[in-house]
Amino acid sequence: MAEVVHAPAKTDGIDLDYVRTLMAHFEPEDWQEGQELILSALQEINEHFGYVSVEAAEIVAERLGTTINRIYGLLTFYADFRTQPRGKHFMLMCHGMSCYVMGSQKLVQEMADKYGISDGGTTAGGELTIQVVNGCLGACNQSPVVKLDDDYHGRLTTESFNELVQRVIAETAQEQ
Repeated sequence: MAEVVHAPAKTDGIDLDYVRTLMAHFEPEDWQEGQELILSALQEINEHFGYVSVEAAEIVAERLGTTINRIYGLLTFYADFRTQPRGKHFMLMCHGMSCYVMGSQKLVQEMADKYGISDGGTTAGGELTIQVVNGCLGACNQSPVVKLDDDYHGRLTTESFNELVQRVIAETAQEQ
């Protein structure tokens, strides 16, 4: 009889075998310690894959002795966690008081009208994910401002915002 070889378990780009191997390093001695390790485990998965899938969250819940509801509550409470794959590039759009007064709401509307994406959405080609931050990015002197990957872009108008997004889309297409 031929040997059956199983392909690595992958769902939506997350290698579940990797998640299981990672979780094997988390050895809580009791329930309380398991609860204390949840955020660390989720952060490692989120950093490695860019998001935490339902299947990965289930593995974390099982290993650390908690419920999927608790895991999902943490994933949706903390803004740094994602539950869906994000684009190759990531933009934070400040919608704090200074940026709002200087027109960030026009950029949010432009994002919806021109690109068909809402807060947390990704462009159709997967080039860019945009997240609106209702807090402050700390660059009020450049309002309205966005942070694209690690770079700040300020004093944006709808025109300069569109130029920035189009440049990211074009550059990403050239990279592929």
